[in-house]
Amino acid sequence: MAGQEATFQTFTAEQAANYAIGRANSYPDVLYQTIVEYHHGPRDAFLDVGTGPGLVVWDLLKYFKSAFACDAGPGMIEHAKKDAEKYGVTDRTTFIVTSAEDCASAASGSVDLVTVGTAAHWFDLPAFYQSAAKALRPGGTLAMWIPSSSYVHPTVPHAKEIQAAMSELEDGVLKPYYQKGTMYARTGYDNLPLPWDDGNGQVLFDKTTFKRMLWDREGIPTAPPLPDGTPGPYLLGREVTFKQAEMALSTSSSVIRWREAHPDKAGTEEDPVTSMIKHVRDIVGDEIDRITVAPSCTLLLLRRV
Repeated sequence: MAGQEATFQTFTAEQAANYAIGRANSYPDVLYQTIVEYHHGPRDAFLDVGTGPGLVVWDLLKYFKSAFACDAGPGMIEHAKKDAEKYGVTDRTTFIVTSAEDCASAASGSVDLVTVGTAAHWFDLPAFYQSAAKALRPGGTLAMWIPSSSYVHPTVPHAKEIQAAMSELEDGVLKPYYQKGTMYARTGYDNLPLPWDDGNGQVLFDKTTFKRMLWDREGIPTAPPLPDGTPGPYLLGREVTFKQAEMALSTSSSVIRWREAHPDKAGTEEDPVTSMIKHVRDIVGDEIDRITVAPSCTLLLLRRV
C-alpha cells in the first residue's frame, strides 16, 4: 500500500479551483506524445485516475475521442464537471467520484489507456493495478508520471543560492510532514511498487514492455544546450513570478499539513513558504522579479497483457 493521502479528498470545489491554478494549466505535449508513441492500437477512450480538477483530461482529448475520469474527492469532480461545460466537452467526458482502487467502475466498457498524473504514490497499488487492468483492453497502456523535487534553471541569476533555499524548505522544514507516498514522489518513483513486484501482477501487465522515461534529474536539463551554449529548457519549466511560485508551493500536501498543524502561523512571516519566498527575494534583490523553475519528471509506461 502506498501513502493513502486524504488531504485532496476533502477539497471543496473552490479549493479544487485554486489547486488547478497553482498547478498550472497542463503538462507539456512532449509527455503526451511520448505516451502516444508507446501506445499500440485504437485511441477511442481513456481513463484518467486521480484526475483532480481534470487537467490531464483536457490535454489528452486532443489525442483520444472520449474520456472517463475519476477522483475520490467530490470537490475535485465538481470543479472538473464545471470546466467540461466551460470547454464544451461534456459530450466527450464522464467524471465519477470513486477511488483509484475501484477505477474500473468509472469506465463504461474497456478503455485503450489509463493515465495517472502525480497521484499513483497515494494509491493502494496492488488493488489499483487489478482495477486498472480490468478497465484496460488487452494490449492497452497504463501511463503513470510524477514531477519530483523542484529545481531552479541554471541560467537564473543566483541559481545555487535560490536552490539551497528551496531544498531547505523541501528537505528540511517540510520533511516531518511527509508521508510514505511523498517519499515515493520525491525519489521520482524509483521505488514505487510495480505490478509484478508481489509475484501476481505479471498476469496483468507485460514486464518485458515496461519503460521508464526520465527528464531533468538533479536539475540537469535533459534537452541539449542551445546554439549559444546556454543550457537547454526543462521539460516542465515555467517562468513564474514569486507570487505564482508561492501559490504553486501552497498546493503541496506537506505544506497543507504544516499549515493545518500551525493554523496560527499559516500565511504569516513564520509560514515556511512565505519565509522561503522572502529569503529568495532578499537573495535576488531588485535584479529579477521572476525565476524559471521545474521539477524533474519520471514517466512509467506499462502494457496490459
